[in-house]
Amino acid sequence: MIISSIKEKNSQETRVSLTPSIVNKLRNEGHSIILEKNYGTKAGYYDDEYLTAGAIISKSVEEICTQSDILTQISPPDASLLSLPNKEQLIIADFKKHLNYPLLPNIKYLHLEKVPRSSVAQSIDIQSTQATIRGYAGAIHSLTYSSRIAPQLMTGAATTKASTALIIGASITGLQAATVFKRQGCIVTIADITQQAEELAKSIGVNFIKIEKTEEIRKILSDKNFILTAASSSTGNAPQIIGKEDLKYITSGTIIFDTTENNIGITENTKKTKSYHFYRNSAAEQLFPITASILWANSIYNLIKLIITQSDEYDLTLPYIAPTIITAS
Repeated sequence: MIISSIKEKNSQETRVSLTPSIVNKLRNEGHSIILEKNYGTKAGYYDDEYLTAGAIISKSVEEICTQSDILTQISPPDASLLSLPNKEQLIIADFKKHLNYPLLPNIKYLHLEKVPRSSVAQSIDIQSTQATIRGYAGAIHSLTYSSRIAPQLMTGAATTKASTALIIGASITGLQAATVFKRQGCIVTIADITQQAEELAKSIGVNFIKIEKTEEIRKILSDKNFILTAASSSTGNAPQIIGKEDLKYITSGTIIFDTTENNIGITENTKKTKSYHFYRNSAAEQLFPITASILWANSIYNLIKLIITQSDEYDLTLPYIAPTIITAS
């Protein structure tokens, strides 16, 4: 089986779908790996590492797309590249932000974002692993750019209070962020709407506030030094939790980090005022591309192990794989 990957078309993307260690594993199992020149540079992986692992490096994107049986990416490649092959191909990527991606004959598209978040499929669940890194990245970024330290500090001059952190949304991202803030010495509170969220908050040893209406958020904003939002709806969309009118309740010097595209009613991705410093990054996992790539590539390896048969073909009929496959009608 020829497994390939090319550089991501999104210039902001730092992660890669295949790391040198995974390339080495796939090569040892008899697969051929073709990668684009300078494929992993943004993630901190260089061509000599991939060559040592057994990959073939090519300058020609067209050649890679033509020859590959499986093309694995973070986001789907430019569709014009996929009109080249005549044989059947499998494209593996996260199509979440590419809803109108064109479908071509002879190509099957495996949507990684459709992998169910269940115990049986957790080894190939890229959404959960990347959300975990996103929460870590959001918390670390917030702590780094704050003008105050997180833990209580006792000195001969005075004793400072521990910083307070509010996490909105007990998602995987939110829980990871809460854990990081807590480890650094913050007093952490998670705000959410469900009973299950309260149980999750208690499981990691942080406070919980149940909110019935978005207006209730105002009551808990005024004494928080860090605010990180990670709330989503059942449809996956990020609802607005804190509107512009709510920002006046925020304590001076607060760091706000929105890990979604819409939880905070600010249009800019960065904004600094006398009251707060605001940052938005719904792909904060890109700030830690080595770890993010390691986890992504391991999920791809686990997936390939599941779908490749002894006859060197792919079987896409597994109950938790079949719903992820899209083909041209």
